[in-house]
Amino acid sequence: MIASTPEIETRRSALVAGLLAVIGSILIAAMPAMAQDDGARLYMLIPDKTTITSVRYHRMHSNLAVDPGNIAEGDHLDTDLVVFQFVQTLKIAGGQSSVFFVLPVSRIEPDFVQPGPDAVDKVSGLGDAQLGFVLGVHGTPALELAAYADHPPGLAVNLLGKIFFPTGKYSAGRSINVGANRWALRLGVPMVYAIGDRMADPHLTTIEIMPTVTFFGRNDDPFGADSSKQKPLFILEGHLTRGVTPDFWASLDLLWRRGGEGTVDGVDADNFQRALSLGATGTFALAKNASLRVSYGGVVDRNAHGPNGWIFRTILGFTF
Repeated sequence: MIASTPEIETRRSALVAGLLAVIGSILIAAMPAMAQDDGARLYMLIPDKTTITSVRYHRMHSNLAVDPGNIAEGDHLDTDLVVFQFVQTLKIAGGQSSVFFVLPVSRIEPDFVQPGPDAVDKVSGLGDAQLGFVLGVHGTPALELAAYADHPPGLAVNLLGKIFFPTGKYSAGRSINVGANRWALRLGVPMVYAIGDRMADPHLTTIEIMPTVTFFGRNDDPFGADSSKQKPLFILEGHLTRGVTPDFWASLDLLWRRGGEGTVDGVDADNFQRALSLGATGTFALAKNASLRVSYGGVVDRNAHGPNGWIFRTILGFTF
């Protein structure tokens, strides 16, 4: 018996909804972040003309707050961070690229008494906005939804550029601030090797490596000094991810950082950073265009000037 048109349309709608759920669970909530790491499946190939928005909540207990370079040595900060993000894919020369904007809001509560005339028990406000661009250079064709779903996985290589603007709340009269009062530029080469039958494979596996280097501008009004500078900070981020069901994937996460020595009024601060962090992530598809990500990570090895503590993160994301 030949199925009626309504039955065919129902099946087709169910198939499309299932496909979108698979793809959504792959890519949603994998967008640029602040603080410890960018996150798993951030630089994977996704369908062309995709718009992604998300709201993140981070809870951190660490000497590293929201600025990716500054360490409050020897002390812990309890930080609540909310991040609003917007990502838009672009088609450039037939390949996929994207532009993104990040706006953080945070509240930082030190577990020590701050020095300085503007010192407070806690500081909160808007942080440093970020604007970034990702250029696909290999294995990143711009594909419509159906073509993307059937695309064979493989190696994807991108180039990353991200600017940190000194827009955050800042006072030279205290040692802890939401903003960094300086410009910063991060450059990187995100690489993803995907393994599976096709990109919409619910059991897709990825091996991800992202080396980045961050260059910092001068702070001409630091706490207790006339000026401060910081040498580049190298970060190597890695992830091993696996799709468990059509609605869930998980990853093991690694972050290694090195460098970032500072100078204050021309004098070397002797605060070279080194740290290794490990963590895990789980992402759940809530609907065909929404998902929830939960991740946790902590520092397992560091030198005297490296970051310490842990971070818990949840991300609610939507694709359009």
